[in-house]
Amino acid sequence: MLIFLAVCFFVFFKVSEIRVENNEIYSESQIIESLTFSMGDNLFSFRAEEAEAALRKTLPYIGEVEITRTLPNVVTVTISERKAEMSLVLGEDAYLISGDLQVLGRIGGGEITAGVTRVFTSSVGRCLVGESVSFVDTRTADNLKELYRCLAENDLMQYVREIDMVSRFDITLNYADRFTVYLADIDNMDIKIRFLVKILEKLKPTDTGYINLADHREAAVRLDETEPQPAE
Repeated sequence: MLIFLAVCFFVFFKVSEIRVENNEIYSESQIIESLTFSMGDNLFSFRAEEAEAALRKTLPYIGEVEITRTLPNVVTVTISERKAEMSLVLGEDAYLISGDLQVLGRIGGGEITAGVTRVFTSSVGRCLVGESVSFVDTRTADNLKELYRCLAENDLMQYVREIDMVSRFDITLNYADRFTVYLADIDNMDIKIRFLVKILEKLKPTDTGYINLADHREAAVRLDETEPQPAE
């Protein structure tokens, strides 16, 4: 019986097909090459959790990953990919990061990537591709995640050009190169951002100026002066 089971384990359950699902950024071959197992290995010779962790570390744009086995010889790798939502500016360099603060890549600090919000923060503790960025002040990460969540849930991230969080008490946004938005600290951020949405709905598309949302119960809006248009 033991010999029979050993033969079944080592001979019959060999990986002969690896399926990759939901990949867009990385090719199927890139993902398969980054696995901790390969074609011909025994179906049960690897731990799925370790293979999943290795994929996330090697290919930073991968967010969630699930590896499943189907008898007798198929492995399915199902992934979800992160998107570069922000660029963290550090001196002359910048690092692309996702909404959950995973470091996805490194770019030039002066390079402005379309659709990616530039972020300025207090001192960074560790910033390596494939890892989550950490800050000297651990509250910075929580504050940035919360601000991102509020902006994303209200469909504003695509319009926010810059986030200044150098001081956690003086958070400021650049909205579409039209408004400087002062948010003060992270308290009541969800209310402040929903308040901002309502304010923007009442303004003209050509308006520019300054919006003060330090107090979540009331806002102050100062519009830039514009030259009067000549009468026709």
